[in-house]
Amino acid sequence: MNRKSVLVLLAGAAILSAPALAQRRDDALQMISVDVEGGGGTVFVTPNKKVVVIDTGNPDASGATGTYPSSQRLVDAIKAAGGTKVDYLITTHYHGDHIGGLEGFISRIKIDTFVDHGENREIRGTMGTGGMLGPDWRVIGADGKPSAGRGGVVPPPPADPEMPPPNSTEAQYRNYLKQIAATGAKHRVVKTGDHIRIDGMDIAVISADAKMPAKAPPGSRGAVPECAAMPGMASNGGEENTRSTSVVITYGKTKIAAFGDLTWDREKDLFCPEDKVGKVDVYLSSHHGTQWSGSPAMVNSLQPIVTIMGNSPTKGGDPDRVNVIKSNPRYQGLWLLHAARNAPQVNSDFNMIANPNPAAGAVDKAYGLRLRIRPNGDITVINERNGYNKSYKAGG
Repeated sequence: MNRKSVLVLLAGAAILSAPALAQRRDDALQMISVDVEGGGGTVFVTPNKKVVVIDTGNPDASGATGTYPSSQRLVDAIKAAGGTKVDYLITTHYHGDHIGGLEGFISRIKIDTFVDHGENREIRGTMGTGGMLGPDWRVIGADGKPSAGRGGVVPPPPADPEMPPPNSTEAQYRNYLKQIAATGAKHRVVKTGDHIRIDGMDIAVISADAKMPAKAPPGSRGAVPECAAMPGMASNGGEENTRSTSVVITYGKTKIAAFGDLTWDREKDLFCPEDKVGKVDVYLSSHHGTQWSGSPAMVNSLQPIVTIMGNSPTKGGDPDRVNVIKSNPRYQGLWLLHAARNAPQVNSDFNMIANPNPAAGAVDKAYGLRLRIRPNGDITVINERNGYNKSYKAGG
């Protein structure tokens, strides 16, 4: 059985046992954490086959994805869930592991509306091997002034300020705008406090371009005790991470947090001295589960019941971040896209790992994690690799 057949089988498994389950499938939001090998790529398909995608993963030519690129993986997931086009493509920020698959994605499926936080803020920062940020010529900080890059040194400006290096974040952003213009699609720049509503989904923008909410919503935690011991973190992997478009998606009784690569210090802005977000049920682990995000102040305020970590074999799966997730007061489950080769202690239950390939050089089958979320708060997580699944209840 090929991978596409497996995806179709999993998507429709609920109709095989009884008519009652067929009815249950009809009102479920499908959320698919697609394996784009340590990048960003999440698909949402509503009961009426409306499609929202957050990020397009790594470039088609990336060695991480080989001959099965991120863009094709995303399109396959959409089609397996019954989608035919993308209603909204949300780009959290302009790093290559989140925007790299854009051109391939556009060539494979129609997109109605592009959504982002606006202008690139990481001026002419280059991307290194594996899509991670390398040295910067100049990085613009939140105050609009040149700030230190890696190593704490403010680098000199580029020789030609009008021509960013080919693999820089600025070049990624300019190409992004060019691709939007070529498609003729709509382009929406969102601000903190904005909402996108589509077929039962309410996508609330919690933070965009490093702007934070002015006040806490009803039912939030209030004062956050973890803030007192929360140090600053100078390293952030690049300024665009701090500008990530961060959303909380509400579907029926379920709330889903997807914050892109929002960094530790911006989490501090969101949750200190008081929680400005409130509890969620599903948490798409920030920054792939790396050390730059996922602070106790944030996780213990969100208190997610189930966490989905979009890591790769060698990226994310940080033991400290995993420990924080598992120690939150409402924790019930952590699912990984990959076994963590560099931290095998986090690989506790291989049934809850989509791609258990810890050996160096191993080639995985790009299995994803699929969530079926019903309006009544029933949440089922399915491992596409083996069909293993567990159910949770929103608000639990």
